[in-house]
Amino acid sequence: MSQTISNDYVSMINKSGSGYNIPEIVDAIVDAAIVPVKEVVTAQKEKVETSISGMSTLKSSMSATQTLVNSMSSDSHLTLKNAPNSNYMQSSVVDGSAVVPGVHEIRNISIAHPMIWRMDDGDPTRDVTDQTITIEFGESTSNGNSFSASSPARSVTVAFSNDTLASSVAKLNAISGLKAELVQIDSNSSNYSVILTSETGSKNGFQMTSSAGGYWQTGSAGNGTVTQDSADATVKINDQTYTRANNSITDIIPGLKIKLLTDRSNLQTITVEKSSSNIQKTVETLVADLNAYKSDLNTLGFIDEVGDENGELAHSSFLRNAKRKLTNFMTAPIAGFGDNNIYFVDFGIKTAKDGSYIFDQTSFDRTYNNSPEKFDALTEDKAYASDPDVFVYATADSAVPSGRHTFTDSNDRLSYGASSVKDLTFTGPNSSKYTFSTSDYPGFLFQASSSTPGDLAIYVGRSAKTKLLNFFSDALATAGNLDATVDLYKERASSLDARLAKIDQREALLQAQYTKQFSEMEKVVNTSTSSSDYVTQLVDGWNKS
Repeated sequence: MSQTISNDYVSMINKSGSGYNIPEIVDAIVDAAIVPVKEVVTAQKEKVETSISGMSTLKSSMSATQTLVNSMSSDSHLTLKNAPNSNYMQSSVVDGSAVVPGVHEIRNISIAHPMIWRMDDGDPTRDVTDQTITIEFGESTSNGNSFSASSPARSVTVAFSNDTLASSVAKLNAISGLKAELVQIDSNSSNYSVILTSETGSKNGFQMTSSAGGYWQTGSAGNGTVTQDSADATVKINDQTYTRANNSITDIIPGLKIKLLTDRSNLQTITVEKSSSNIQKTVETLVADLNAYKSDLNTLGFIDEVGDENGELAHSSFLRNAKRKLTNFMTAPIAGFGDNNIYFVDFGIKTAKDGSYIFDQTSFDRTYNNSPEKFDALTEDKAYASDPDVFVYATADSAVPSGRHTFTDSNDRLSYGASSVKDLTFTGPNSSKYTFSTSDYPGFLFQASSSTPGDLAIYVGRSAKTKLLNFFSDALATAGNLDATVDLYKERASSLDARLAKIDQREALLQAQYTKQFSEMEKVVNTSTSSSDYVTQLVDGWNKS
C-alpha cells in the first residue's frame, strides 16, 4: 500500500511572499531611531522661538513706554490766570521749562502793521503795458511819499511782457515778503482792485517804480494809494517798553508767547502759576505707564508652578535683569536740583507690596506744599550756579555728571565728588566763558559776569523724564544687550534648524536602507515559495500513482 504524503508539511512556505507589511515594519524601525532625537531638538527650537517672540514683545513694550514718557511736558503744569481779554491779546505757553511763575503787567499796546498799497482798476483780463518794475524794501512813511532803503539793500525786479493784469499780480505775489491779490470791489465782475501788502514791521515797507511810469509806482507819481504805512509793534511789559516787527512775541517773557490783536492802553495782567492738579495728572499718568511696562515684564517672566503655561521669557536671565534694573532705577536718587537729592517717592510714586507702582496722595501733597520746586525735576533738565550772575549750560547728552560741582576760582578747576577734578580754560583772552580744556564733558560750559567769578557751586540736574528716556534708550540700543540677546537666540535657532535638517537626512537614509534590506529578504522568501510549489506538485503526482 502506497503511503500518501500530506501537503501540510509545506503549507507554511507555500505562500505568496512573507506575508509581512514591510513599509510598516520599516517605518517602525526608523521612528524608533529618529523620533526621540527629533522631538528633543524640535522642543529646543520651539523654546528658542518662544524666547525670540518674547524678546520682541519686550522690545515693543520698552519702545511704547519710552514714547509715552517722551510725551511728558512741563507745559501742561502751568496755568495762565487773569489772562488778557482775547479781543486785545492772547497768551500761551510755548516752553514750560523756561517759564517762571509770576505776574506780568502789560499796557500801551500798539500793534504792528504792514504797508498796504491799493489801486482800483478794471478787468483782470486786460493787457498790461510791457515794462520793468523795481521793488525796494525798507521804511516807508507819509503814505509812501518818504522812503528809506533797508541796509543791506534789498530789491526785486519784475518784467511784464504780454501780461494781463491777473498774470502781473501773480508775478508780484511770487516775491518773498510781498502779498499781491486781485479783490473784486462789487458785483460787477470786471471791477477789481489790486492790493499789495508787505510783512509787518517798520523796515518791511516798499517803494515801487516802473520803467513806464505812472501805474505801478508808489508815492505821488503812482496811480495807486498807500492806505497804510508799515509800523512796528510797541508794548510795555513789566514797566519796560519793547518794539518788535510783528505781533507774535516770544522773546520777552521766557516761555510765553504773546499775540497782540488790537491797540490797547489799559493795564492787563498775565498770572503764571504751576497747577497742582496738572502736575498730579502727569505723575498719575507716569504711574500708569510704568505699571503697564512692569505688567509686561511679569507676564513674559511668569512661571507656572502647577502647569506648563509659562511666560515666553520664563527663567530668562535677561528678563530678571530688566526687572532688577527697573527696581534699582526707581529707587535711585535724582541729583543736581539742589544740595539734597530727590526721589520718586517725593513725587508721590510708591511701590506696593505686589511690586506695582501706586500714586500716594499724602506724599505728593507734602512735597507740593513744602517744596513745590522739586517737581521741576519731574520733566525739566536744569543747569545753574549758586551765583545768579553765572550762566551754566549743559546739554542733556553731555557727559557731565548730574549733581553738585564745585568751581574753585583760584585755579580754574571744577570738581565733582572727591576724586573727579577737571581743568578749565577761558575761551579767549579776558573772557568770562569757561569750557573744558579737554573733551571730557562735551556740551558743558558756564559764563560769569566777570573773569573772576569767585568760588561757585554749580548744579547739573537731569529730570526723571530724561533719565527714563536714557534708561529705555540704553536697553533699546542697536548694540545693546537686548538686541545682542536676540541675535544669540537667532543663532541658536539657526543651529537647531541645521540639526533638524541633518536628522531629516538621517531619517531618509535609514528609510532607504531598511527598505532595501527587507526587499532583499522578500526576494529570498519568494524563492523559497517557488521551491515549495514544485515539491507540492511532485507529492500530488506521487499520490495519484
